[in-house]
Amino acid sequence: MLYRTLFAGAALINAVGAWTPPKEVEEAAKASHWAVLIAGSSGYGNYRHQADVCHAYQIMIKNGIDPDKIITLAVDDVANDDMNPFPGKLFNKPTGDGTPGTDVYAGCKIDYSGSMVTPETFVKVLTGDAAGLDGGKVLQSTKLDRVFVNFVDHGGVNIIGFPRTTMHARDLVAALTKMHSAAMYKELVFYLEACESGSMFTELPSDISVYATTAANAHESSWGTYCMPEDKVEGKHIGSCLGDLYSVTWMEDTDNQSPAAASETIETQTERVKRLVTKSHVQVFGDTTISSELITNFEGDTDSAGQLDTSLAPMIARAAPQRDAAIRSNDAALASAYFRFTEMGSAAAGEELVALVQARLSTRKTFEAVAQRLGLNGGIEALPPRAHGAQHVDCHYDVHKAYKSACGELHPEALSFSATMADLCAHQGGSPDAIVKAISAVCAA
Repeated sequence: MLYRTLFAGAALINAVGAWTPPKEVEEAAKASHWAVLIAGSSGYGNYRHQADVCHAYQIMIKNGIDPDKIITLAVDDVANDDMNPFPGKLFNKPTGDGTPGTDVYAGCKIDYSGSMVTPETFVKVLTGDAAGLDGGKVLQSTKLDRVFVNFVDHGGVNIIGFPRTTMHARDLVAALTKMHSAAMYKELVFYLEACESGSMFTELPSDISVYATTAANAHESSWGTYCMPEDKVEGKHIGSCLGDLYSVTWMEDTDNQSPAAASETIETQTERVKRLVTKSHVQVFGDTTISSELITNFEGDTDSAGQLDTSLAPMIARAAPQRDAAIRSNDAALASAYFRFTEMGSAAAGEELVALVQARLSTRKTFEAVAQRLGLNGGIEALPPRAHGAQHVDCHYDVHKAYKSACGELHPEALSFSATMADLCAHQGGSPDAIVKAISAVCAA
């Protein structure tokens, strides 16, 4: 009504002389909404990550974001995997016998797939750098625009995973800071699903208009949900977790609010998710003033103020299935391979299970040797518990870099050993020197 009145007035004034519309009217007319959605894993055991991201894509489309302004990264190897009982489809929620599921893969446009799903591509997309992306989409947002980022994958202390590599917290925060310096958004909201994801934003500035929530704190796993044996769609086992607890909770909240989502704020959604995700501790970082805005200002295309709705009752009843069928995210792929081997008779899943266990044991053996070289005769078990908040990010960055150089990248199923790097940094008082030397010696042997 305000805009119609202003522009009606403009027509009248233009009849008698020049008129310049108020600045806020011009900016409202030019503002856009963008979304960047990333599933950082590969393999059927990580089905849930690609299902989460395609569900998020459907939400963005339903709530009015222009498809040209949604950028999606996913390896895209799950929907058509030989193990999928529904070829070409993905489901983010189970259904009973004879009840069709909602295929979130239908119409889910993936812009970067396969080997293009890397930290480098992610940073280029965020910072609007199209160089080397063969004409692929990048953010072209401006200081007038709102940006929503949703990352889903494995993680560890100060790292998030990609199919063949990892991204450090320092690099993620640097990319967001660069976006702010380049005036690439008015406000940005970031939802991060990963184990120990609360470690990723401990150094996020509070004055760059970024609001971030994470599935877990810096010391715990996030959780897969709708897992075996409750992974059935139309009576058929999928053989993998269908979603992640934090991700499914915020997305089902958004789905269940529609078309009344315009009454819910980011703060309301965050509080609901905190209340319902009982197996990990959802965290909040950055500019919390953004939380008073509507969820559809970021998960859609509205530009409105909101009122806090503290009613949690509608979500309580829907939380029970998620809690009952949850598995620690860092064990979910192992559980999937075990179920597919023992219950579905897949020999390939048996080989996958052995490989995953061996990768984790091999990484553990490496860190046991590093700990021994640092004088910890009891190995990594002798490390004292790291104090909450003691991240030693600079030390961890150097140790992580040294490990990648000397030993190779951490296996996706062994990212939990990033916590061991943080524990070693705490043991060494934040100095990386002795740890780097020990890693080099162990992996050169």
